Amino acid sequence: MADWIDRLAQASDGALFVVTVLALASLLAGFSGLRRTRHIEDVPTARVRSAHQGYVELIGTAHPMNGEPIIAPLSNTSCCWYRYRVERRSGKDWRIVRSGSSDGIFMLSDATGNCVIDPEGAEVTTRHTRTWSGTGSGFGGQAVHLRLPSLGKTVDRFVAAGGTILERLASGVGDYRYSEAVILDGDPLYAIGHFHTLRPGDHGVTLRELTAAVLREWKQQQETLRERFDSNRDGQIDAVEWERARTAARHEALRVRGENLKREHTHTLGKPPDGRYFLLSNLEEFGLLRRYRWRMRLGFAAFVVLGAAVSLMLSTRF
Repeated sequence: MADWIDRLAQASDGALFVVTVLALASLLAGFSGLRRTRHIEDVPTARVRSAHQGYVELIGTAHPMNGEPIIAPLSNTSCCWYRYRVERRSGKDWRIVRSGSSDGIFMLSDATGNCVIDPEGAEVTTRHTRTWSGTGSGFGGQAVHLRLPSLGKTVDRFVAAGGTILERLASGVGDYRYSEAVILDGDPLYAIGHFHTLRPGDHGVTLRELTAAVLREWKQQQETLRERFDSNRDGQIDAVEWERARTAARHEALRVRGENLKREHTHTLGKPPDGRYFLLSNLEEFGLLRRYRWRMRLGFAAFVVLGAAVSLMLSTRF
């Protein structure tokens, strides 16, 4: 112990700089875990149907949307969300060749309804993560099996078992390293973000604009327009008759808007505009809290140790 203290006291300026940076990074990690823990603990869980507009916490099940499927690019897995990274060996280090994450929308469902999740800008934590090595083909072990069509349940089990064995044997072999994380259909989904309900009539169209649209449609049918509003039958729509037409068009616009509002609303959850955290995870709330609490504890503990080292280094310089 005394030997370590002597080494720290005589450390170079470069070592002092590195340890200081690490101490500050540890402090930031600690506060990051603390703030996320507070957000999860302080924001009450809401139901999709009764959630208020704004910053909310939702708990449900992840499901893909109808339409074009979301496919993880490395394993060809059909999923709700993915993140991937391809790295190439460069000496003793690894260099990122390609990386990305999906921004396609998917669904959170609970007992009361559905909410569309827009994952762009979200901090995503998932328990489905895999890393494997290869020679550049992009496949490894189980990932090869995931690209094959189903051969039947029994055969699939043997292929899956063989893929797992190959993946373990190949771990650490090859010049490329692949990492992939996914949220799968049916996973539990925990989400904190900005909740907003879109109604069928909420498309930026005012009543005045909707009335004008009705009048434009009627103008294209001049005979029908004269039949309805040409009360003196002179073949022309005068100012008084046109005002009656405008009143009728307004009533029609009100009816259309009322029908739109009776239709099903669309609930969405996305990145908060005020910069607050946007979190998505297929871990349960307790598991997510435990992860962030460990980040907080380890960050603050490392800061205390590294801060003491920095203080010792500085004490010998003044």
